[in-house]
Amino acid sequence: MRGETAGKVLEMLKRGGVVSGQELARVLGVSRTAVWKAVKTLRASGCEIAGGSARGYMLKECRKPRAGAIARAAGTDSPLFLFSEVGSTNDIAMALLKEGCPHLTAVAANAQRAGRGRAGRKFFSPAGTGVYMSVVIRNVGNYSDLLVVTPAAAVAAARAVEDVFGISTRIKWVNDLYLDGKKVCGILTQSLTDGEGKIAGAVTGIGINVTGEMPEELKDKARSLKESVTEEERDRLIGRVIARLGEVSEQLSSREFMDEYRERSCVLGREVVFEKDNITMSGTAERINDDGALYVRCRGGGSSVRINSGEISLQSW
Repeated sequence: MRGETAGKVLEMLKRGGVVSGQELARVLGVSRTAVWKAVKTLRASGCEIAGGSARGYMLKECRKPRAGAIARAAGTDSPLFLFSEVGSTNDIAMALLKEGCPHLTAVAANAQRAGRGRAGRKFFSPAGTGVYMSVVIRNVGNYSDLLVVTPAAAVAAARAVEDVFGISTRIKWVNDLYLDGKKVCGILTQSLTDGEGKIAGAVTGIGINVTGEMPEELKDKARSLKESVTEEERDRLIGRVIARLGEVSEQLSSREFMDEYRERSCVLGREVVFEKDNITMSGTAERINDDGALYVRCRGGGSSVRINSGEISLQSW
């Protein structure tokens, strides 16, 4: 069974040292070919694995010391994969999702070489300044549930930041956390369908600017949560994000978290600019429904326009 082979291979390689393909196959009860395919999948997702089937495999970029603290803060025994640097945590988490990994499997890195946000934009992910992580959400029952995975993740991230730092952030529709008018967190959700077109699960990627200076081109738009933080605080933040995602992921059908999403909104009642059908429009953000859609009353007294996805900007802070 293909199942969780890639995840199990990665778990064994995390222990350090060189592990032969034969040993991996023996311990996991799979063929050498299955091991080779699993390694190929992990490499394509950004894991730096040295060696080959003849010489043995070694994971070069694994971070191990923090796992215990993160797991304690998360309160879950779901798999946790930590790296010093990867291409994208979302890519690795998606590969693990395809391999059948369990709910709340998490991937976190100290830095990303190819972190990305919505619309394929690059996400600033330098070493030692942020929390860059992706979590597998398995209990997405249907497309209706999928609509609110990102709002749910925004609420989870906001709660986690308060848990660790006592800082209250606001949510800018649909996927960003803001502090004092500047972005401190971005969220990117991807989904996977099975052969019948049904939702097999989702991956939500969360990048939080924890500490450090923003580059000049971002200083007017983004900031960090604090001037300095400890490694322990960063560990706890990763764990609390996982824990809070576990809570809200149980409410995808009931939408219980949407009231808090609206309460935290920095958009409602404000003048916004957006594009619909390639036309730039503006108006007052009136409400957000339980599916996460934003309704804007356009200037001139026209009817409300429903926005299901896309970008908006605020006229002023």
